[in-house]
Amino acid sequence: MIISKGTKKSKKDGKVSTSIIDIDFDNKYTIYVFQGRISKNDIIIKYAENKKRMRTPKHIHWAVDLLLKLQVKKELTREFINVIQQEWKNCRPLENNDYDTLTTLINHSVKETNIAKYQELNNYGEYDVAFLIVLMTLLMTQEKTNREDAYMFGDVLQELLKDKLDIFAIMSVAGFGGRF
Repeated sequence: MIISKGTKKSKKDGKVSTSIIDIDFDNKYTIYVFQGRISKNDIIIKYAENKKRMRTPKHIHWAVDLLLKLQVKKELTREFINVIQQEWKNCRPLENNDYDTLTTLINHSVKETNIAKYQELNNYGEYDVAFLIVLMTLLMTQEKTNREDAYMFGDVLQELLKDKLDIFAIMSVAGFGGRF
């Protein structure tokens, strides 16, 4: 993973903006973080595969990936989800969304998660563990920054941790009440 000052341009409503931070992963993905519009600390997260078109990540993307990992390595994936859930519980809104703040947030999350312990999960699903940790950290932080009492991210994790997985409940929670 390589973190660098933002260079990616994005155009929306005739306005061009440059990413605050770019995070490149060896496995082909790059995450871009832009200034959001909801508040001064809001962020917009985008990612691209091999420099293709940028996409906006949704909870459903990482939820499906974790479902695939759960099917093969249930206990290790559940342990990983528990670590992410603890980060969710400790997550606080951004007080600043500059390069240094975002870099510190990402580095702290990666260190706390102990990526090496979960490397085996890289063999399953679409995303590797490092990408998931960074993506999920940014998504949960974005959610809490925009609404401190947010719950959707946590609800998806809770559904994924149930002993008897209910694919329809997971998809409903991850897809905003069934709209996915």
